[in-house]
Amino acid sequence: MMLLAIGAITIARLIEHSRLGYGFATIRDDELAAEASGVPTLRLKLIATTLSGALMGMAGAPFPYYIGFLQPDSTFGLDYAVNSIAMPLIGGTTSWVGPLVGAVLLGSLQQIATVTISSAVNLLIVGCLLVGFVIIAPSGIIGLVHKYWQRKPEEFVGRRRVETEAPGSVP
Repeated sequence: MMLLAIGAITIARLIEHSRLGYGFATIRDDELAAEASGVPTLRLKLIATTLSGALMGMAGAPFPYYIGFLQPDSTFGLDYAVNSIAMPLIGGTTSWVGPLVGAVLLGSLQQIATVTISSAVNLLIVGCLLVGFVIIAPSGIIGLVHKYWQRKPEEFVGRRRVETEAPGSVP
């Protein structure tokens, strides 16, 4: 499973900085503007669907060996559906790092909650985190970090200029 995860992250990283990834980003930002500027949106959507299905198939193929048997509750449960949406939203969907951060944080939090509190609380925790991130940080943790690092140097430079310049002096 670790090799599959590394392979999926490598594929996502390679796609992000390629022509295909830039096409995906333009569709994500504004589909009508992308289509008006000549980006083949239908073809890129078909490629994205194919890649997504291939990666999900690779991830799901070893699943029966992991749990030992298949039943509808284990494969189509609410927790898997909610986690597959929550992990990228919590981490951030604008980069390949966001879903990875979301998966590590949410998976760790769920394991801690299962061991300390109860396994029934997992879905409640995920729901509360989803609501919180949609309200507070719609771009996820990566978006918060990016926004913090963009704002921080400007504030520092502004304070430094005020402290070092004398009133009425020419900079």
